[in-house]
Amino acid sequence: MRKFLLAIVLCTAGLLTAQPSMTVSTNGTHKNPYWMASNVLVDSNLSVFNMGQNGFNLTQPNTTQIGYFQANDTTFPVQSGIVMVAAQQSSDVIASSPGTGNNTTFTDSELASVLSQLGSTGYAIKDMVSIEFSFIAQSDSIKFNYCFGSHEYDGYTCSNFNDVFGFFLEGPYIDGVSAPTNGSIVKNIATIPGTTVPIAVNTINSGSPSGSYPASNCSSANPNFVAHSAYYNSSNGSIVTLDGYTDKFTAQAQVQCGGWYTIRLKLANVSDAALSSAVFLEENSLKGPEIAFAQNNNVGNSFTDSLLVEGCNKNEIIFSRTANLGIEMKIPIYVDTVLSTAVEGVDFSMLPDTITLDPYETADTLEFWIYDDNAVEANEALVIVQDYVYTDCYNYPVHHFEYYLRDKDTLNGTLTLNAPTDTVNCPGDSVELITTNITYEGSYDGFWLNDSAFVPSRWVQVDSDTTFTYIMFDECGDTMIFEQNMYLKPYEPMVYEQDTIRVCPGDSAWLSPVYYGGQDPLTFYWLDNLTQNNPRSILPWTDTTYVPFSVSDGCQVLLIDSALAINMPRPTAGFNYMNDPYVPLRVAFDEKAQNEVSWTWYLDSTVITGESFEYDFSRPGDYEVTQVVTSDFGCIDSITLIVAVETDFYLYIPTAFSPNNDGVNDCYEIKGVGFEAIDFQVYDRWGNVVYATTDENDCWDGTFNGGALPTGAYSWKLLVRLPFDEIAMKEGILTILK
Repeated sequence: MRKFLLAIVLCTAGLLTAQPSMTVSTNGTHKNPYWMASNVLVDSNLSVFNMGQNGFNLTQPNTTQIGYFQANDTTFPVQSGIVMVAAQQSSDVIASSPGTGNNTTFTDSELASVLSQLGSTGYAIKDMVSIEFSFIAQSDSIKFNYCFGSHEYDGYTCSNFNDVFGFFLEGPYIDGVSAPTNGSIVKNIATIPGTTVPIAVNTINSGSPSGSYPASNCSSANPNFVAHSAYYNSSNGSIVTLDGYTDKFTAQAQVQCGGWYTIRLKLANVSDAALSSAVFLEENSLKGPEIAFAQNNNVGNSFTDSLLVEGCNKNEIIFSRTANLGIEMKIPIYVDTVLSTAVEGVDFSMLPDTITLDPYETADTLEFWIYDDNAVEANEALVIVQDYVYTDCYNYPVHHFEYYLRDKDTLNGTLTLNAPTDTVNCPGDSVELITTNITYEGSYDGFWLNDSAFVPSRWVQVDSDTTFTYIMFDECGDTMIFEQNMYLKPYEPMVYEQDTIRVCPGDSAWLSPVYYGGQDPLTFYWLDNLTQNNPRSILPWTDTTYVPFSVSDGCQVLLIDSALAINMPRPTAGFNYMNDPYVPLRVAFDEKAQNEVSWTWYLDSTVITGESFEYDFSRPGDYEVTQVVTSDFGCIDSITLIVAVETDFYLYIPTAFSPNNDGVNDCYEIKGVGFEAIDFQVYDRWGNVVYATTDENDCWDGTFNGGALPTGAYSWKLLVRLPFDEIAMKEGILTILK
């Protein structure tokens, strides 16, 4: 009753959803269990028989509980194959309301054992559907793919009953267990991966119970049901109308090669006929043994070509197996020389005669290369044959690998100088070299031999006569070498002939740098004022003045130097002069200059040269005397002094004498120079003249009128006649001592 009420709810919900994408067919042979097994589930390499384990033929009537489905949605775990349902119609999986079975009760010990594992011992098995067939094991393993779904999800998760299914494999050896002599063993291979837990609603679900059902019902059936919820998919009705379904699982087992095996695929309702479940078996997933192969042409080349290209990378045929792993497998290989126009060892590399897969080795690779014979020719045929492979379990058929060999595209290109000439004017000039590829195989690259730069076109700097080399290559081994010779026009470096300008202090220097060489045009700048006037006049601002300048040429070479102006040592004029005390109007001149080498004197309208001299002036007076001195470089200095020329006279007039005839100072005598005549008189205290003379050479003996004058003081008066009618008068006191 509970299932019936839920069916009504689900039916109502189904009316609100879109039509499922899955399609199901039960037309014709799609209802036949054995035909569906041998033509849909099993691929063409495995032969199956409509027999039981005992070898007797089976009677498997047509049933609408199976059908051929197509998911039409890549998100569904299984895209096409056989669908088995525990309802009256296989289309129940896409019906708008959950279908029901015929409520027919079955007795089946194998499904009963599964129910016992799920904790549902004693529940009735209803509406069972089964597919059974037998086969001779052609390998050491068997496997096929499937998924499980049910209407019981959501409403009856962790309830005390589940619909049940199982894939029961029977034979002499399964997964390491051997049957007794002449006996067989049975194993359910529809279990959760890595466990012996059967797949059911209570073992694979969302990880949570439905409604008030206790989680213990699920945990007792599968202690890891929460973790295994990763295998569960909730259905939204877009693909199937089931409430949920599992991921795709693989039913597999190790078997005995050559043994007789029977498999029974069974599904049933439990307890009642409502809310059925379904199993989806993947089309062609139960395979016979085969040697799979993958052909990889021109491995590692950038291009994709169905033809094998001469001189390019290797070619591969990868042989692999998924069954019969425990034996050594020898795969014979040879070249069909009748169908092949290519010659082994000439057009392609020698092939081994056998590819060997050691025990448990799943794959090996045949590698071969197509040689570049440097001949233009039509495509050549190559047929490689994998001959019969004989094993204890199965004899693998012959396979032909057909190829065509073609010539590779020849590498061709150009190197172009993007300049009017191969000669540059200046060191360091750059030119553009452009490489162009015209034909090549796959892809191409290249590098410049000079510096290993991997750029096809570039600017290069020419510092001298140089050859630039570009090596071009494609991925199939063709190589071209391009060379471009570049030349440097003879270049004379700029040179400055330094010109040192020497000037006298205070004079202007005329700077005129002289330079030559370089490449026209030359551009000159004074760096202190950024003017271009050359030559240039300056007033040196220090004794040694450097004036920087630059010259750039057409090659952008820069010459920086300085013009030099030197202030030469300045002479310093100077002289002394002295009147000659003995020669009136005669003056002696003596130089006191410095840093000079010559002297010129200008005085009294006369020019005299020399260091010192005497000059007689014509008359007394103040005279300008100019001295001009010159240094060894020619620098000049001068000085002008006012020289006073006087008629000075010099007299020696004693202040005392002792006329006592002792031979010392007995005579009073006036001595002098520079005068023409004298008038000398001596007076006593009373003003009487006691001595008078006009003779400058006269010597008085201290007597008057023949008698000696007494000791004492006497006054005197002297009148001196000087040149140029001048008269000088002097007075004084003399003392007569005894």
